[in-house]
Amino acid sequence: MENISVNAPALFQIRRTVVKEQKSGECCNVLFVCRDISAWSVIAEAILKRWGGKDFRAFSSGIRRTADVHPLAIDVLKSRNLWEQGFQTKDCNEFRSDDAQKMNFVVSIGDQPYDDLPRDWPSNPKVVHWRISDPIVDGNPAERALAFRRTFRELENRIKLFILVNERKTDRKAAA
Repeated sequence: MENISVNAPALFQIRRTVVKEQKSGECCNVLFVCRDISAWSVIAEAILKRWGGKDFRAFSSGIRRTADVHPLAIDVLKSRNLWEQGFQTKDCNEFRSDDAQKMNFVVSIGDQPYDDLPRDWPSNPKVVHWRISDPIVDGNPAERALAFRRTFRELENRIKLFILVNERKTDRKAAA
């Protein structure tokens, strides 16, 4: 039998942190930001709402607000039963006010990071960029639909990995 040394104070601190996390019941708030919120961020919000469960809350916005969600984004979300009438375009400044929902992560999505993405956010969330294919392409209707499906798959894969890496500790009982 092996002799295992355990640092009891450190173990107690870890347990106390996990219990505190469980008692708080707080979830991880994630804001997806794209240039004009017509496609990337709305699709990402819908996917995280599906896969994130009670541990994640998803929001979407754009650096520049547009009037409507792109029709092909609506189509791809409807085809996967993810479309909600509540999805709407929002300016990212709505999430920067003092009374705004506090974010844990701000994820910019696009083919390259945005120079005009605000750097200061309430509660100092972790700000990251995901390089995802642009769903808005020139071409015939089939090529445009294919681009949206490709973007959806890329975002879904990235979000599933994000959830695995960042999921909150749940109440698990150790095997005796």
